[in-house]
Amino acid sequence: MYHLVPYLHFNGNAEEVLNFYKDVFDGEILVINRYGDSPMKGDESLNDKIIHSRLKFGNNIIMISDSFNGQLVNTDGNIQLSVEVDDDKKIEEVFNKMAEGGKVTMPLAKQFWGATFGMLQDKFGVNWMFNYEGKKAE
Repeated sequence: MYHLVPYLHFNGNAEEVLNFYKDVFDGEILVINRYGDSPMKGDESLNDKIIHSRLKFGNNIIMISDSFNGQLVNTDGNIQLSVEVDDDKKIEEVFNKMAEGGKVTMPLAKQFWGATFGMLQDKFGVNWMFNYEGKKAE
């Protein structure tokens, strides 16, 4: 069995991102390790920054860290994180929370394939897609 776990890097604001995503998804921070706690000594200006963290929400994990000084972090490109939501009210709540301070690129709406779907770039530059397929006939 495989599990794809996104690992997101940020330029010094990983803790803010981690706490924002925790609130959006009503998640749980499982691990926070800081550069200063690492046995590998490096740039002391990073000591309070996050070298590794794990956020759990539902059956999902996202790992988040601050990049090394001088390491380029770029959120432009072809990667979007897609979240499948199983409740029509929850998708609106989560989408709206994630959109705060960001940019909605496709408003949440019923789509031709039958799902409620929307896209946005959050205030940290990460691209997201949200999808709710609706209730299935039993």
